[in-house]
Amino acid sequence: MKQTVYIDVLMAVNFFLNYFLLLACAKFLSLTFKRSRLAIASAVGAVFSFCVLLPEYPAALSLTIKFLMSVIIVLCAFGFGGIKRTIRNTLAFYVISFAFAGAMIAVWYFLAPQGLIIRNSIVYFNISPILLIVLAAGCYVVLTLIGRITGRRAPKELFCRITVQYHGISCGCNARVDTGNSLREPFSNYPVVVIEQSTIQRLIPPEGDLNFRLVPFEVVGGSGVLKAFRPDRLTIHYNDRIIQVSNVYIAVSPTRLGSYEALLNPDLLQTSG
Repeated sequence: MKQTVYIDVLMAVNFFLNYFLLLACAKFLSLTFKRSRLAIASAVGAVFSFCVLLPEYPAALSLTIKFLMSVIIVLCAFGFGGIKRTIRNTLAFYVISFAFAGAMIAVWYFLAPQGLIIRNSIVYFNISPILLIVLAAGCYVVLTLIGRITGRRAPKELFCRITVQYHGISCGCNARVDTGNSLREPFSNYPVVVIEQSTIQRLIPPEGDLNFRLVPFEVVGGSGVLKAFRPDRLTIHYNDRIIQVSNVYIAVSPTRLGSYEALLNPDLLQTSG
């Protein structure tokens, strides 16, 4: 028996599904994201869904193509940010996708176990797009709740005030709690705060100073190193809390960081040592 696949339904459903899955992935991993990038990645995923119309190819080739598609979708949504981060994001996207697929198959089994097409690792359900989108939204809500329960969520307030003290000199600035900032000084493994050079200029020690370090980083546009030093103390004013940290490094950014002067590693909000 032949199954009819409607192109407009295939595109629309896969776009919304990918969007909800990527949004759930971002929430679960506490990733910073732009909705425009999620929309672009979802559109790319919707285009990939046309593979369901192609002749069925071998399982190994199907899995390889599916993996490459997933990586491309994740890169479109969240950028590169390094191999480890890309692998982590892709695995999380797979876990969330599998969870949704399991829920969909269970619902389909109990409601109407017919009209299901699985070809070239693409699944097509001949059901109402509205129902499919509602189910995707439901999965997103459930995963968001799981993220809240496990504590894997971004801080409620993304901005704070910090003060850096070094050799008797203090410098204060506004900082953004950047959930994408996982920088650590490679030898001590201390978390790193990135501050604009113009803001921290008078505290920067010479390169021969014992506290001077080079911290490697990776971003979407490439990689490099930032000059960094260990301050005497970093004071963080976050909501009603005052957190004082000494096991931290300050990396100097030669370029502007936007509307804020510093990027704070969120791990620093979990310690006072």
